[in-house]
Amino acid sequence: MVDTAPVTDTGPVTDAPATPALEPGPLDPAPAGAPPTPPHPTGRALPRRLTRLTRPALAVLAGALLYLAFPPVGLWPLAPVALTVLTLTVRGRRLRASYGLGMLFSLAFLLPLLRFVSFVGADGWIVLSTAEAALLALVAPATTLVQRLPAPWLWTGAIWVAQEALRGRAPFGGFPWGRIAFSQPNSPYTALAALGGAPLVTFAVATTAALLATALTHATTARATGTGAAARATGGTATRIRPLLATLTGALTLTLAGLAVPLPTTAQHGTLNVAAVQGNVPEAGGLGALGEAFQVTDNHVTGTENLAAAVRAGRTPQPDLVLWPENSSDIDPLTNPTAHAALTHAATVAGAPLLVGAVLDGPGPRHVRNAGLIWTTDGPTGAMYVKRHPVPFAEYLPGRALLEKLISRFADEMPNDFLAGTSTGALPVAGTVIGDVICFEVAYDGLVRDNVNHGAELLVIQTNNASFGRKGESQQQLAMSRLRAVEHGRATIQVSTSGQSALITPDGTILTQTGLYEAGVLSAQLPLRTTHTLATRLGIVPEAVLTALGALAMIAGLTHPRRTRHHPGDNDPTSTTHQPTPTSTDRTGDDHQHPGETHQPAAGTDQKRRGVEATRVVVCVPTYNERENLPDTTRRLRQANPAVHLLVIDDASPDGTGKIADELADDDDHIHVLHRPGKSGLGSAYIAGFTWALQHGYDIIVEMDADGSHQPEQLPRLLDALTDADLAIGSRWVPGGTVHNWPRSRLVLSRGANAYVRAALGVPLHDATAGFRAYRADVLRARDLDQVASQGYCFQVDLAWRAWQAGFRVVEVPIDFVERERGASKMSRAIVAEGFWRVGWWALTSLRRGPASTSQRTGAGAAIPTPARPTDPTTDSLTTPTATGPDTVDAGRP
Repeated sequence: MVDTAPVTDTGPVTDAPATPALEPGPLDPAPAGAPPTPPHPTGRALPRRLTRLTRPALAVLAGALLYLAFPPVGLWPLAPVALTVLTLTVRGRRLRASYGLGMLFSLAFLLPLLRFVSFVGADGWIVLSTAEAALLALVAPATTLVQRLPAPWLWTGAIWVAQEALRGRAPFGGFPWGRIAFSQPNSPYTALAALGGAPLVTFAVATTAALLATALTHATTARATGTGAAARATGGTATRIRPLLATLTGALTLTLAGLAVPLPTTAQHGTLNVAAVQGNVPEAGGLGALGEAFQVTDNHVTGTENLAAAVRAGRTPQPDLVLWPENSSDIDPLTNPTAHAALTHAATVAGAPLLVGAVLDGPGPRHVRNAGLIWTTDGPTGAMYVKRHPVPFAEYLPGRALLEKLISRFADEMPNDFLAGTSTGALPVAGTVIGDVICFEVAYDGLVRDNVNHGAELLVIQTNNASFGRKGESQQQLAMSRLRAVEHGRATIQVSTSGQSALITPDGTILTQTGLYEAGVLSAQLPLRTTHTLATRLGIVPEAVLTALGALAMIAGLTHPRRTRHHPGDNDPTSTTHQPTPTSTDRTGDDHQHPGETHQPAAGTDQKRRGVEATRVVVCVPTYNERENLPDTTRRLRQANPAVHLLVIDDASPDGTGKIADELADDDDHIHVLHRPGKSGLGSAYIAGFTWALQHGYDIIVEMDADGSHQPEQLPRLLDALTDADLAIGSRWVPGGTVHNWPRSRLVLSRGANAYVRAALGVPLHDATAGFRAYRADVLRARDLDQVASQGYCFQVDLAWRAWQAGFRVVEVPIDFVERERGASKMSRAIVAEGFWRVGWWALTSLRRGPASTSQRTGAGAAIPTPARPTDPTTDSLTTPTATGPDTVDAGRP
């Protein structure tokens, strides 16, 4: 890309190659009296003269802040703050440098977070932290990549989810400790877990951070270019305040969105009186915390006897179920008579079945199992859950034969391997089904979700935290348990040998809890719920979709050219110096559009527009099984618009719609029929109609549905709007537009789809999916129609967005939309899915920019300005309409 030297009022200034200058950022105020300086195109928002240690120090600071967001400190607002700092730190860096900064960030976060692992030795703690940091650090160069794309705040959230999906699965089945969602057990974000699980909470926090980073960049840009106070001092104009306010509003809205999510806690299948026994351990932390054989079991028998005494005294209600933690029977009670007798005695005195955590021998030599057993006065019932995800290097040794030779202490400290179970933890007991997971398994989405899908009405986390000391592990695990309660709408019990144990309601509220390294019994009546939350029903889908978007964003970022230095006057409306924009050439030698250059639409667009009465207009109406609607729609169209032609494009409708169209055409020379061999989709039908219309010399080509949902009597509104526009869209969602007889689900779908299109593509349309629209022929001639691949309703988005990108004037005209009375809607899940992925892909691969804004307005509707694309990718974020005159609404980018 050709570049020019920056120019000021005193003449050209050339960057010194040895010490290239950087644009001022949020940490570096502009010098007094300096001319306005536009933002750096890479969005760098850091001091002008960075020392070598500034960015590394910021990366370490971000990691430390993120650690403080997690329990035991638990300052949850620091999570988005930390990610904001990281985003600004790595923005505009080379990928290798970003990874190095990400490694510093990750170590500063994970070393203190995982310090509880140090009970096995400092080497184990450092190795685990470093290995996890190497994976977490990948999010830094990924963040750098997506900052090159439009709406970087959207893709930043997705790459955080993708990173957590990777770290939760690899290596050795993954280790998802430290997921961003687990820092939010009691925050405004928490309730989002009921909609999309932990991945959605992570996405919301990371997206908030990216919006804050964008807002900070806007604030710095506003100051540097003379906005607000600076504008009053220098005579500048406040051109960047609105995107600043928009991004801040977006961040605040996303933060508070969870408060609108209902979290019901009422019982749906009765209640259950539950008692959780925390028997305590002989030592507070370390490898010897569990003491001698039977010590922990005896402690829990004693705790159960104390519970029985409290019941007899009337201080505690009779429990329906008594819960013991993981490893509460450290000797196999199925083979050891002493352990068997102890558990049977405990069940007898409690007067209720027990869920016991036990270490079972076998089935082979040097094999054991970590299990939860249902035990009654008659002994084990046979209902058993065996831990499905044993922890590598703690419960089993990968590559044992080799590692025992290399590291001799493994043979002494880990003589046995825990075998993984194969069945879910959904256990029938006490007239209900409980969902059991053991210890670290609470961190894995699928293991908990499987229990709910298998009928669990109550969740139980059996855990043994005795070896971890007072280093935060138990509090971190409790935060996960609280999030799981919200995610699945189930009362949840965390029961530990040494703390913290807690009883949690379905909305994540802790009813009661124990302290660390103390004996205690918790008792409460908990609701049993059967309804599945949206997160439970969707399962892995939110994580899969966001991970895919994150991966696509990174790929698109790799193909997106790094932006070069921007200078005053290069398409910057706030610059006091104006220099011609250089032309750039791609690798094939063909000129392509440089940011800020005006794309010239097809010939004739800039000529004085003719009145509608002087044009030939054809309405294209695709049909498939519309025999009940087509005659009435045709009659209304022809009566309201006598000079307009009608083209029916029929896809061999089985109900004979094509034959009816032929009969109508026989009686009216303004009606034409195009027969196609079969149903090929809405998009291809319109393409066929457009091609026919262009071949036959029509000046204006209209889309309209055959089912009567679009009012033919309102077609003149669209045609009048074309006096000063190239594309007029009949909009349901601009002021004056109405929708009748639509179910709430369709209203939500349409509103949501258009919000997604607006955010992803940056096109300032309220109703980009609308199917009632009128094109000047030049708009369609400018597209290679044979290359249009979209088929469903995203076809409408495709054509409107590309026209806007190409510099054509687009207006939205309010219309009345009335849902069909006869026949079946063609809307389907496949159409929704196509729209979702195509719009996402278009957003990621849209590398070229449109012309400067030429917003105008007719009396018919609000003009959509053609896009003036800034060189700073952060300004592709949330934007709000800007009033440019009494009758003009400019919804474009600044």
